[in-house]
Amino acid sequence: MPSRATLASLLQRWLPEYGYAADAAARERFAHYLELVAEANTRVRLVGSAEPEVLVRRHLGESLYLGHVLPLARQRVVDLGAGAGFPGLALALGWPHLHTTLVEATGKKVEFLRSTVKTLGLEAQVHLAHGFLPQKPPPDRAPLAGANLVTVRALDKMEQVPRWLGRWLDPGAQVAFWVGAERAAAWRQQFPQWRWSHLHPLPGSRERGILLGQCST
Repeated sequence: MPSRATLASLLQRWLPEYGYAADAAARERFAHYLELVAEANTRVRLVGSAEPEVLVRRHLGESLYLGHVLPLARQRVVDLGAGAGFPGLALALGWPHLHTTLVEATGKKVEFLRSTVKTLGLEAQVHLAHGFLPQKPPPDRAPLAGANLVTVRALDKMEQVPRWLGRWLDPGAQVAFWVGAERAAAWRQQFPQWRWSHLHPLPGSRERGILLGQCST
């Protein structure tokens, strides 16, 4: 399991590539979080690999890169399929003024998120919603009502998410998807009711990027 010092050193090396300027205090917070992920991953499968550089670059760095793609200030963010907290919990650590809801269906992952939010002192900023989102939202559209930024990095049947997610969104709400170039191209053809950005390439990746979308219906 990687030490916090090892993680902090890797963060100092790699975070600038992802457009995030972290001082020593920020690197310590991120390293503490990644240490918690790595430790929990020995009991619950949170991420495919908990190798230090994978945690720093693929998981944390790629999450924080959203702040390079669009300005993050006081948005209400909802992270669907939060898992280990990438990107939602990482963004909450990186931008303390965000108000974040983590939506996760797996009980053991929710337990990890709840414990981690408490350990990192984020209870006033980050809230948890345990459960799946049905394709047909309830009248109050909780927990997405009022969200102006939704993040989606990995969901079951990811290829079909734009087909139903628009029903949940407030007018003008923006969605950030972490996807490959092939899927981004397919979505432009399949879901013309969405206004799509170009794919913002992720540092160190040949074909993955962040795709922004807004549903017009």
